[in-house]
Amino acid sequence: MSRTADYTIQGFLYQFNKTALEILRAQDDDIVTVEGIVEDIEVVTPEAMTAIQCKYHEAKASFTASAVYKPLLQMLKHFSENQFANISYVLFAHFSGTGTQTPSIEKATLEAALASRDKAFAKHISSIPSDIDLDRFLERFIVESGPSYDEITKSVGDELEVNGMPKGDVETLAYPNAIQIIATLSVKHNPLERQTTKKKFISDLMAIRTTAISRWTLALKTREKLIQARRKQLKVHLDKNARLRYFVIDPNSIEDYGAEIVLFVSDYIDRYHFKPAHIHTPIFCICANRSEIQEIQHRLYLKGISTTDGYIGGQFEESYFFREPLCSKGSRGEMKREFSIRILSWGDRGKVLNDRKCDDLFIIGEPDCNALARISHEGIKESG
Repeated sequence: MSRTADYTIQGFLYQFNKTALEILRAQDDDIVTVEGIVEDIEVVTPEAMTAIQCKYHEAKASFTASAVYKPLLQMLKHFSENQFANISYVLFAHFSGTGTQTPSIEKATLEAALASRDKAFAKHISSIPSDIDLDRFLERFIVESGPSYDEITKSVGDELEVNGMPKGDVETLAYPNAIQIIATLSVKHNPLERQTTKKKFISDLMAIRTTAISRWTLALKTREKLIQARRKQLKVHLDKNARLRYFVIDPNSIEDYGAEIVLFVSDYIDRYHFKPAHIHTPIFCICANRSEIQEIQHRLYLKGISTTDGYIGGQFEESYFFREPLCSKGSRGEMKREFSIRILSWGDRGKVLNDRKCDDLFIIGEPDCNALARISHEGIKESG
């Protein structure tokens, strides 16, 4: 990954951390909107609203006013449309070389932003009335110098502990799940769905007993600890022999899916479905069309793994799909099964999984399979 890409990801994570701080430091029923209609974070109390723009500039050694023209112009537009509302505006910005020194934003800075000839700002400038009262805006505006990335993550951890999270759970359970909850909220289209309260946020975190593994949590500096914690959590279920397991897999959110899917299935069979005591045939339901499923079946066959997809003469038969495989012993006493896995196309026949409740449901990637939300005794989600 390039340094620029790394800074981009850290920029998102920095904003998620700031959002977490705002939620954890709010009153129980204050409404916090992640990715507000205009601002990155909006905190609404019964008396007022605080609109926060969060900017992370680790690659810039010192503060430059032009680097914050865009958020300033966005705030000015919002102010011009809400001049009589009780709204405070906060620019929360981190520049690697400024330390704790707060950058200065004055009337001249705003005037320079409005007079900019940069085409990237033209749309924003044209939407702001020429007679906007900059002095009045500055009365409602403050700029805060954001701490370093490491410092803000520590602050979130401290606040989680203050709000009742056991200290031993913060680093590998509460903190990564807090970031994942915020990341999930941030991509919802309806602003109302991006809202939460401190009370709900804490309640949701308290209810989660497994560590979210996603592109966001894997980008955290505690990546290795998270993976180790996840392995321990999964081991509790995977070490049990008699468990019926469903895997729902979304190829579009998995890196190197084409190269890895057959290896994944093969490794699973070698580790968790080879003993006579492994009596439940796992089901792999993939968000792919039937021809793609057949291609995977052929690749598995070449690796010595037989499958069933429930089709007879071009017709799907549910009873045939769910039948138990014939078993025998090989010449060396090894278990030989008619088939080792059941495989399905989600779009084709995935909903038949609703007819048989599993013990463990593994959702790998980000498939749209809400219809399966209640089919398992225990659900385990791995995001791509």
